Amino acid sequence: MSGYLTRIVARGGMELSRRILGIQHTPLHEPVANFKVKTRLKLRCRHCYFLRVEGRLHVECNEHPRHKQREVFDVKLLW
Repeated sequence: MSGYLTRIVARGGMELSRRILGIQHTPLHEPVANFKVKTRLKLRCRHCYFLRVEGRLHVECNEHPRHKQREVFDVKLLW
């Protein structure tokens, strides 16, 4: 079996060998917009708005998901 796979890889059939081995192609960069954690929040465009979630101030934006921000977790509230 290893000789068969070696011939496939040597011919440049990397995609075929991945299918045989069952290896899924995973992209290196997935377009996910996570929150930026900042001490001072600001509205970056006219679509941004403030939102209070679990005592923390958030900035949400429906037009540009990369504008999402949230306040730093305040440890003093735990005491």
